[in-house]
Amino acid sequence: MSATRVAAQEGVAPIDVALMRYAIPAILLLPVWLSTARKLKSAPRWSIIAMLGWGAPFLWLVTAALKNTNVVYMATIMPCTMPIFAVIAERVFFKQRLTRTQFVGFVLIGSSALLVIVHALLGGGAQLSSLTLMFLASAGWACYVVAFRHTGLTAAEGAAWVSTASTVVILVLKLAILATTGAHFLPMTTEQLLFNGVAQGLISGFVAVLVYTIAIGKLGPARAASFGVLIPALASFFAWIWLGELPSLFNVFALLLGTTGVAVINGLFTKAKSNNKQ
Repeated sequence: MSATRVAAQEGVAPIDVALMRYAIPAILLLPVWLSTARKLKSAPRWSIIAMLGWGAPFLWLVTAALKNTNVVYMATIMPCTMPIFAVIAERVFFKQRLTRTQFVGFVLIGSSALLVIVHALLGGGAQLSSLTLMFLASAGWACYVVAFRHTGLTAAEGAAWVSTASTVVILVLKLAILATTGAHFLPMTTEQLLFNGVAQGLISGFVAVLVYTIAIGKLGPARAASFGVLIPALASFFAWIWLGELPSLFNVFALLLGTTGVAVINGLFTKAKSNNKQ
């Protein structure tokens, strides 16, 4: 999130950030991508299409949202509201019932999101348009999570497929823009190319996927996914250290409220109680 904030502040177009984010892992994950062909044929078509919600549209929304809004708002809204969108989709399309634990978590997350919106309306340093883009990005992320469960793909295979498909879409759009405007294919300085190539493509697009895949193998899907509760706090911490975006007491409270909600939904407190009994 902090790297994307830097790119947005420097005026790098969202489509160029997305190209760096997906083209590099698409190349590095080529062996994985080739092995997904058979699984893609057997996966529901709707799930393959829905997975693109976490592709190029997702990063475009994130980059556009971070142009005028601090990372702490995104760290509060996106990771915290994604489970809400995901469970709503599971309820609407697959008739899954909401548990009491999930309901409590949703109340906490909803309260956190509402506080952020009210704070923005009262002039708290975040534009309502940017927050709207963040909610849309969160919905796109949820599309990926829900669809991914029905594809039979591994974490690396899903990332490889989305990266490759997103790269193709972005290249088509770039060529269309070039044909109509005559602009440069990748209007970025050498420093911007190196920075976004490493931060977006290598670290976020490839290394993170690889490490997460290893974590799933060692910890199991549920325990690996539970570490997502750390995303809001870590994102805010890096924004403070790297960008000097010191969160206010209000931001910290909203962040803690939302993070607690995510922890409740992931069943972390329930797991802790069961472990103590054992």
